[in-house]
Amino acid sequence: MRTINVDRSKANSYLQKAEECKNSMKRAFEAGEWNACVINAIHSAISSADALCVAKLGMRNAGERHTDALILFSRIEQGNEEFKKSAKHLSELLRIKTDAEYGERLFYEKDAGMAVKHAERFLSFVKEKIREY
Repeated sequence: MRTINVDRSKANSYLQKAEECKNSMKRAFEAGEWNACVINAIHSAISSADALCVAKLGMRNAGERHTDALILFSRIEQGNEEFKKSAKHLSELLRIKTDAEYGERLFYEKDAGMAVKHAERFLSFVKEKIREY
């Protein structure tokens, strides 16, 4: 896994990106733009993971495989059930990333609704944890 060291003070920059993607996700959902909604949900979650990894570990994933972001995130508090539960939200979004961005499959309202749920819950968890650090 390739990582890059990032000054912990930059965690809020990643958190801002996560928030902006979440806002775009919500606007896309309201407009019925299901594919854009899903893609923004995924990117909100990735930036959320980066924010917490930077805040706690002083690094973020820099590899091409986004599943490495999940592995790095899981290292923050190994064995912590709360982290494991939250990581499932990130995992679900990363699972559909390739299809959402590059695949032929279109996403629909049900898919977008699930993506919104996962992204919002994950971002909420990350924000809570960043406040603790």
